[in-house]
This record gives sequence, structure tokens and C-alpha cells, in this order.
Amino acid sequence: MNAVPATEQPLVTIVTPFYNTARYLEQCIRSVLAQSYGNFEYILADNCSTDGSLEIARRYAEQDRRIRLVKHSEFVGQMPNYNRALRYMSPDSQYVKIVQADDWLEAQCMTEMVQLAQANPSVGIVSGCFIAGEIIGGNGLPFERNVFSGREACRTRLFKGGTYFGSQTVLMYRAELVRSRDPFYSETDNNADSQSCFEILEHWDFARVPQILMHLRRQEKTISAGMQRFHPQLLSQYLLVRKYGPKYLDPKQLQQALATSRDRHLLLLGRAWLNRADDSFWEFHRSGLATVGESIGPGAIAAAVVRIALDKLLNPKRTIEELTARVHGGAPGF
Repeated sequence: MNAVPATEQPLVTIVTPFYNTARYLEQCIRSVLAQSYGNFEYILADNCSTDGSLEIARRYAEQDRRIRLVKHSEFVGQMPNYNRALRYMSPDSQYVKIVQADDWLEAQCMTEMVQLAQANPSVGIVSGCFIAGEIIGGNGLPFERNVFSGREACRTRLFKGGTYFGSQTVLMYRAELVRSRDPFYSETDNNADSQSCFEILEHWDFARVPQILMHLRRQEKTISAGMQRFHPQLLSQYLLVRKYGPKYLDPKQLQQALATSRDRHLLLLGRAWLNRADDSFWEFHRSGLATVGESIGPGAIAAAVVRIALDKLLNPKRTIEELTARVHGGAPGF
């Protein structure tokens, strides 16, 4: 792909919506401008920042004609902000990629992703491997091949897990799919990025580049890091199985996946109760369960607490090791 002149490459729209990310935004912008891929437009969409982020974006926009800076006067939430930014893509774009303002790309990222998509017209979403803190993500599907049917990708994600759907930064979409969905991301669900994958891949294939292409910032005070105190992954998995399991899993797989994901989430809530989680934690999980018509039952919490207590009594060595680790700051409250 590098040998193809930029004017003959498909146009890619790269979008970075930002709000008060001055500490990280410059690294994000520089990584996009350093791409080996030549034919892209870069939309920087400000969501009423007050920390100097807008000034950083404006400085780069003045230096590089590929950048289009959009300044909004109305503050909106994260998903409405992402949807609003996506609407600015060029009508000529063939691919669209969000790069969150606290993340950054490897120089070959867009070259590799576009090359794989161009070689496989049935692919609607392209993913890649990534680093998030000390974790390497993008796993869960066989590395012997790069292209998978949408049903296989979704079925594997629901039944066995995997990180190949990643986050917004990890994925690239065909632009026609983004244009056909407005809003592109659900503005009412916490796992809107994964939901878009399950809905698109009912009719399209999925591809993953088996190289590390992205870096996701998780260890500091970012929006993503702040969400981790709610431990959203277990809730998200249960909700995804509830919503999309009937479409992608056979009855036996669905029953097993529902039981496993629900059980893990209940144990999380039991540990939260023991650790006196604050009101915001409980509100996060209550609102998530409400989307599938469920609530947090005190009886289920009590049963989970009993199971946790019995486990600690029956495994005294592990209990002592966990307590020692907490005293020395080596283990989280959950």
C-alpha cells in the first residue's frame, strides 16, 4: 500500500472528538499526522474544552491542511459527542476511524487496516492488536487468519470472550456503514461501541490485523480509566449476552453464557457490597440492568455475599495472601 500514490488511495476520515484532554491531545494528533498512509482527512471536534485543548488543536490545524477543526458551543455527553463528530466526514470517504484523544497510533496503523479492508470487500469492520497499559489486546480469534465471518466473530465474543472489538480507537469502519446509521453509536447504552459491532456484523465480515497498531491509555486519570472503578466489563458482558446471544448462539451456548456472565456479575456486586461501594457504583449497575428490564435484587446480593464468605473460609491461605497484598497496596478492593 505504501507504493500507491496518496491520490490513488481510498480517502479515510480520522476523527478525534475531545474534551479537556490537553495533557494527551498533542501526542494523539502527532501520531495521526505521522501515519505512513497518505490520503486522509483529520477532524478534530472540540466539546467545549476549558483546559487549553482547543488551542493545541488550533495550532496543529493551522500547520496541516489535512486537519479540520470544529468548535462546538454546546457541551454534550461522550457518545453524542462522538456521533456529532462523525457527521463531519467527507462524502468521499471510504473508511472512518475514531482515535480517542487520550490514545495514539503506530505509524503503520492506517496503512495496515486499509490494506486488509481493500483486499476483502465483504469486511465491514477492521480491528487490530493494541497495548492498554501492560496488557496486549486484540486476542480471542485464531491468529492463523485475518478475516472472519461476522457471525463467527460475534459468537466467539459472546461465548468465549476476547478483546478484538476493543474500543473506538481499535476499530475502523467502512464509511457507508457509518452513514447508514445515525446516530452511529447508541446514546443510551454504556457499551455502545460493542453493540455497533454486533449489529453491523450480522451482515458483514470482520477482519483483524495481527500487529500492535494502537496504544490505549488506561493507567491515568482519563475517562476510560475513571470508568474502571465501576468494573464495567462484567456488566457489559452480561448485557451483550442478553441482547445478542439469541441471535448468535445456539440454545445450549446461550444458556451457558447467560448463567456464567450473570454469576460473575453477581459476585462482583457481592464484593462491592462488602467493600462498601459508593452510590455512583450502584447507580451505574442499576441503570445498566434496567436496559434489559432487570434490577439488583437484595436476595441475589445476599446469596453472592454468602458464597464469597464461604470461599474465604474454605480457602484461608488465599484469603491471607489477599489481605496481605491489600495492606501493601498490591491488590484492588475487588
